[in-house]
Amino acid sequence: MPSRRPCPRAFTLVELLVVIAIIGTLVGLLLPAVQSARAAASRTQCMNKIKQLALATLNYEQTNKSLPGMAGGTCCWASGGALTYKNNSGRRSAFIEMLPYVEESALYNGIMSGDATVSSGGPYAWIPWAVWDTSPNAFRCPVAPQDGPVSQNDYALCIGDQPRNATSTGFSRGMWMPTAYNGTTPVKPLGTLLSDVRDGTSKTIMISERVHGQTNATWAPAANQLLVRGIAQVPAISTTPNACLTVVSGQKYIDGTQTKGWWGNRWTDGQPERVGFNTILPPNGPSCGGTNVNADNTDVVLPPGSFHVAGVCAAFADASVRFIGNDIDTGNTGVIIAHNSKGQSPYGVWGAIGSKDGGDQGSID
Repeated sequence: MPSRRPCPRAFTLVELLVVIAIIGTLVGLLLPAVQSARAAASRTQCMNKIKQLALATLNYEQTNKSLPGMAGGTCCWASGGALTYKNNSGRRSAFIEMLPYVEESALYNGIMSGDATVSSGGPYAWIPWAVWDTSPNAFRCPVAPQDGPVSQNDYALCIGDQPRNATSTGFSRGMWMPTAYNGTTPVKPLGTLLSDVRDGTSKTIMISERVHGQTNATWAPAANQLLVRGIAQVPAISTTPNACLTVVSGQKYIDGTQTKGWWGNRWTDGQPERVGFNTILPPNGPSCGGTNVNADNTDVVLPPGSFHVAGVCAAFADASVRFIGNDIDTGNTGVIIAHNSKGQSPYGVWGAIGSKDGGDQGSID
């Protein structure tokens, strides 16, 4: 008689539970590493992109002997519908001047050519125009949400540690300043000279990330509005910038706070509320302005912002790129500094690297 083979022994329930527990433990150990790798890859993408913008800026400076004006172009504003299409109202953003240096010469030439109804250089800088409505890829962050209008931008220009709108004063403590005009003629040089950066180019911030607004809209009560994607209405910031913190709940504005989403939704407009940031409140903090429903507040608090967990990528005036943490020293944000002051920043290391000639050489190294 042939002998019977014994039946193979099956796993017991206890053994299966042990295996599942081991697998769960391994996944739990591996998940943070995967998330960390993704965060590092995301940060690297952003750093590479912002590095190219910094190099383009310095190439422009080498050719033109100054940075472009943060706001400039043709001038000046006047009431009347027909005049809207005759000049830029002095607000054409530096991003347009940089186009030939980011391999977008065709777009630049199209803007400078105008068309049958629009003068050379384009219309008022905040006006939709088919030629410039779609922003180039150079000014869009590869990891930012793509839920805004086609005219969005995700990079910002530093106006320094001042809350006063640089385009309303003609002064800036930061790397970017608006163009001055003699009548309707731009005054040369259009913007900052590298020789003006007396605190050192490696210690002065030039460009950073800033996520475009969640809604391209005027004031509306906030509901689940992320700090990095809106501007809150807090007029008290004109004397105490940290008043902006009174409308914050975690990473969002307190529901019901009046907010707007103009920032980053019109890359052609050189207003700080469109393309700028300042170094007062820390990265990924709240943004605030006065009561102006457009992008024209006299005083603004506009920290850079990103979807990185702990900070933002930023380029300095020597084209070096670094990651700046949300926990950077901000000194005393309860006081104000004048837009034309030549003194040291009250806003700690953060304010020091934002001002180009305050005599305080802050460093994040």
